[in-house]
Amino acid sequence: MKHGFGIIGAGAIAEVHARAIDTIMDAELVGVYDHDPDKTIAFSTKFRCKAYESAEKLCNDDRIEIVNICTPSGKHLEPALTAINAGKGCVIEKPLEITLERCDRIINAAIERNVMVSGIFPMRFSRVNIELKKAIDEGRFGKLVMGDAYIKWYRSAEYYSDVRWRSLLNTSGGGAVMNQGIHSIDLLRWFMGKVDSVCAFTGLVGHENLEVEDVATATVKFANGAMGVIEASTAVHPGFFRRIEILGTRGSAIIEEEKLIAWNFDEERDSDRIIREKYSGNNQSGGGVSDPKAISDIGHLRQLLDIIQSIDKGLPPPVDAIEAKKAVELVLAIYASASNKRIVYL
Repeated sequence: MKHGFGIIGAGAIAEVHARAIDTIMDAELVGVYDHDPDKTIAFSTKFRCKAYESAEKLCNDDRIEIVNICTPSGKHLEPALTAINAGKGCVIEKPLEITLERCDRIINAAIERNVMVSGIFPMRFSRVNIELKKAIDEGRFGKLVMGDAYIKWYRSAEYYSDVRWRSLLNTSGGGAVMNQGIHSIDLLRWFMGKVDSVCAFTGLVGHENLEVEDVATATVKFANGAMGVIEASTAVHPGFFRRIEILGTRGSAIIEEEKLIAWNFDEERDSDRIIREKYSGNNQSGGGVSDPKAISDIGHLRQLLDIIQSIDKGLPPPVDAIEAKKAVELVLAIYASASNKRIVYL
């Protein structure tokens, strides 16, 4: 029996979800709802699914088991609660929400209703990132010394003006850090562990008339004693692949998008040569460095497959709501440090 999916929100990221769902044999996209009726109809026509008149009607359809929340970042809570209260599993596009209080309301509702909720972080399901995480867990890096994340992208003025919520603080929660950098921030925390403290600066340098930042830098200290930097921007022309660097006393790895730049350990294994050969080719997608639509749906596909498998086995998803909240917590710490001009301790 196929797992029925519904999508709330019919913007660009919803199409990534729809393509991923359509690729899964055990999944079916039943329908879509957006507050804009024209967008709802256009989306339903394109992906051959039902157009609903309200989020409530979508969530109350017995054919739908899982609801994917693809609304603007600061408008995830309300449709998520509608889905959870209807007893539906919930997959929420990043970020989980834009404040910790709103994240907690989702988490508490899911616990109360005993409903599966997963945050979307598809980079965790990249094959090369899985190899890196495995090497860290095996202790191959020795003591972790530094962990860095660089997200130096370009977004045009039209990117913000054409979709107004992206430029507004109350609907986006932030700019280059919250909406572009959060994938890499989640990945860095997954690799390096809990962040103990952060010191950050943010600014609006390359754009005008935005309520959100287009550049940010942060120095972080991890609970294990390691340190690192996070740099994020949407004002860097022409835009570059996001980069993660994990550096330890016995090994180091550098990844640009899904391309392995460095993979070196003091104790070389036969598998290391295979890993370098397998992941040192060109990136298969544009990575969203200058075009937000130039992203592959393979990461979403892999994560949705994992979610379905978890449901079938009666297990929680690997990125549940509590786990997804952690990246939001770090993003908000970066903003608090920059705003208050002080070190923030988590």
